[in-house]
Amino acid sequence: MIRILYIEDDPLDADLARRSLMKNEQGYSLEILPTLAEARARLAEEPTPDLVLVDLRLPDGDAFDLLSDLQKDPEAPGVIVITGRGDEETVVAVLKAGADDYVVKSATSIERLPITLENVMRRRHTFRGSRLRRLRVLYAESNPLDADLTRRHMAANAAHIELVNVPSAEDVLDLYAGEPVQQPFDVLLLDFRLPGMNALELIKELREGFRVETPIVMVTGHGSQDIAMQAIRLGAADYLVKNSGYLFQLPSVLENAYHHHQFDLERQALQESEERFRRLAENAQDIIYRFRLLPVPGFEYVSPSVTRITGYTPEEHYADPELGINRVHPDDHSLLETQFQTDRDFQKPVLLRWVRKDGALIWTEQHYAPIYNDAGVLVAVEGIARDVTERVRTEERIRLHLERMSALRTIDITISASLNLRTTLEVLLENVVHHLEVDAADILLLNQGLHSLEYAAGRGFRLQVADRPAQPIAKGYAWKCISERQIVQAQGPEFADATRNFVEFLNVEGVVLYVCAPLVAKGRAIGVLEVFLRTPRSPDQEWLDFLESLAGQASIAVDMAELFEDLQRSNMELRLAYETTLEGWVRTLDLRDKETEGHTVRVAEVAVDLARHLNISDEDLIHIRRGALLHDIGKMGIPDEILNKPGPLTQKEWVIMRRHPEYAYELLYPITYLRRALEIPYNHHERWDGSGYPRGLREEEIPFSARIFSVVDVWDALISNRPYRKAWSKEEARRYLKEQAGMQFDPRIVEQFLQLVNG
Repeated sequence: MIRILYIEDDPLDADLARRSLMKNEQGYSLEILPTLAEARARLAEEPTPDLVLVDLRLPDGDAFDLLSDLQKDPEAPGVIVITGRGDEETVVAVLKAGADDYVVKSATSIERLPITLENVMRRRHTFRGSRLRRLRVLYAESNPLDADLTRRHMAANAAHIELVNVPSAEDVLDLYAGEPVQQPFDVLLLDFRLPGMNALELIKELREGFRVETPIVMVTGHGSQDIAMQAIRLGAADYLVKNSGYLFQLPSVLENAYHHHQFDLERQALQESEERFRRLAENAQDIIYRFRLLPVPGFEYVSPSVTRITGYTPEEHYADPELGINRVHPDDHSLLETQFQTDRDFQKPVLLRWVRKDGALIWTEQHYAPIYNDAGVLVAVEGIARDVTERVRTEERIRLHLERMSALRTIDITISASLNLRTTLEVLLENVVHHLEVDAADILLLNQGLHSLEYAAGRGFRLQVADRPAQPIAKGYAWKCISERQIVQAQGPEFADATRNFVEFLNVEGVVLYVCAPLVAKGRAIGVLEVFLRTPRSPDQEWLDFLESLAGQASIAVDMAELFEDLQRSNMELRLAYETTLEGWVRTLDLRDKETEGHTVRVAEVAVDLARHLNISDEDLIHIRRGALLHDIGKMGIPDEILNKPGPLTQKEWVIMRRHPEYAYELLYPITYLRRALEIPYNHHERWDGSGYPRGLREEEIPFSARIFSVVDVWDALISNRPYRKAWSKEEARRYLKEQAGMQFDPRIVEQFLQLVNG
C-alpha cells in the first residue's frame, strides 16, 4: 500500500485524481488536505506519506515553499507538483527546487497519474541509497564570505555534501594538471567571477584541455541568460543565480547534476551495450529472437544460430510466422499455453522439445521477456532458446543414478532392519522391477545338498511361480551364470539352448529377453537373480552394472539371514546352557538346605506371576525369574554348622548368616549375563522402613523386583512347614502381610499380591 498526501484546495481536481488512482490495481491510500499549514502538520506525524502531490498554487503559499521545507530533511517523501501551467520555465523551476516530477492538469495527464507515481517510486527506490550518498564537491569561490556562508549552510542543511574550497581557477587546474586526483570529485561548483579566469573560460579549459567529465554547476551573481546559455553550451550541467534563496536550492542542484551525469554515463553504457548485444546476437551460440504478436504476428529478428540448432534459416522464420509453433513437439504445446495464460511476466524458463528440420528431437530451454504496450496489452515476446539436449540427457542419467543409489540405500536399510529374509527379498525385487524397468524378476537360491536352484521370491509373473520346480545346476542359463560367476543374457532364438521346461516357462510368460546375475557371498555361490522382459531391449553397461549391484545386495541379504539363523541357534543353545546351570545351582542349594527344599522353584513361579500382574515387561520377567531362583545363592558361603543348625542362631551366627546377600553379590556381579538378576539376591532382605540388610535401604530405594520378591518369599515361608514350626494358615499369613505393609513390605505390592492370591 502506497501512502499519498495530496495538497489541493480545489475539491473537483482532488476528486478527479482520487478517481484515477482508484481505477489502478496498485494499492493506494490517498489523504487530501487543502492548505500548506495542514500539510506541514501532517508531515510531522507518523507514519509519513510515501509521496506528496502538491498543487503549484495554494491559499497559504505555493509548492516552492513546501519543497524548500523538505530539502532540509534527507528522509522527506518524494514530491510531484501538479500545475495548470505547462510552460518550460515553470517545469524547470519546479524540478530545480527539488521536485521528483510534475503533472500538468489535464484529463489525459491525470489519467496517467498512476504511471507517474510508479515511476517516481521506482526512481526513489533505485536512488534511495545514492541520494544520500556523500557527495564530494570542489567549490571554486574567491569571496571568503560567500564561501564561508555556503559551507555553513551545507553543514546545517545538507551534511552529506562535502565542500572542498579553492579560491581561484588556477587552483582548480593545478588539481587536474598532474597525477589523477587521488580523491575524485563528484561535482565541480564554480563561481562565475574567479581571479584571472572566469568560470566560462575555466569550463572550456577543463572540458577541452583536461578532458574532465565531472558535472559542473556554475553560480553567478548576474542572472544573464546569455551567460547561462554559454555555460550550458560549454558543458555545464546547470547554473544558479545568487538570489536570496539560492543556497536552499543548491543541494538539489548539485545532486541533480551528479545523478544526471550518472544517467548519461549509464545511457552511454547502454548504447555501447546495445552495440555489443548486436554483435553478440550475431555470434551467439543460443538463438535470440523477437516475435511480434500485434498487429500482425511474425518474427522481427532471429539470430543466425537458429540454422545450426534447428536446421531452419532465419529467412524461413521470417517467411513463415507459424514455424516457431510448428517445430514445438505436439505434447509440449500445452506448456506454452499455460505460460502465456498464467505467467504475465514470464519469470520461469520453459523446457520444450523441438523437432529439427531433419526430424531429430532436441531439448531447448526458453527464456522469454514480454513486451507490453501502454495499455498493458502483450504485443511482442523477446526470447533466448538454448539447446540443452546434452544437459537434459546428463540430468536424466544423474537422476537415474540417484534413484538407483536411493534404491540401494532402501535395500540396505531393509537388510539392517528386517530379520525376515522373504520380506527383504520382496523389497529388493520391487526395486529391481521398478528401477531396471523390467516386467518380472525372481531369486533362486542354491540348495547345496540337492545340487539345485530353488525359488525363494519373485515379482511380476503371470503364473504362480512359487510352484516352479527346482532347477538342476548341471545345465541351463542359471548353471552357466553360477559356474562362470558373470551375468548371462539370452533372447529370442537363443532360448532354444535352454531346457525344455524353462523354454515353456518363458513362452507362457511372453519373455523376449532374459538376464541372470550370480549371487556370491564371501566367495561362495549361493544363487541367482533373474530378470525377464516382455519387450525387446539392448541393456547398456550402466543397466548391467546396476543389476550386478542389486545382485550384490541380494547376496548380502541372504548371507545375513543365514548368519542370523546360525546366531539364533547358538544363542538358544547358550541360553539353554545358562538355564541348565541355574537349575543345577538351585538343586545344589536344595540338597544343602533341606528345610527349604522346593521353596526356590515355588517362589520363582509366584514372583513371576505377581510381576506379570503388575505389568512388568516380558524381558524383565526373565531377570526376575532368574533372581528368584538365585535369591539364596549367597548361602553357598555360609558354613554348614550355621546353615543347618537345628536350634536358634546366636547373635554372632546371625551376623554371619546375614552376609549371604553380600556373598550373592560377590558371586553373581562378575557374570554379566546375571547382573540384572542380581537385584533380588542382593536386596530381598531390605525392609520398607529401612531396618533391613545388608545396606539398610528404605522405600523406593529398594529395587522394585526385590520389593516384589520379598513379599512372595515371606508368604511362601509362612505357609510352608518348617522343622521348628508348622505352616501358618493362609488367613494368618494374609493378616501378617497386612500388618507388615509399610514396615517390612511395600504397601502397594502387598495389596496387589493379596488380590492375586485371593483371586
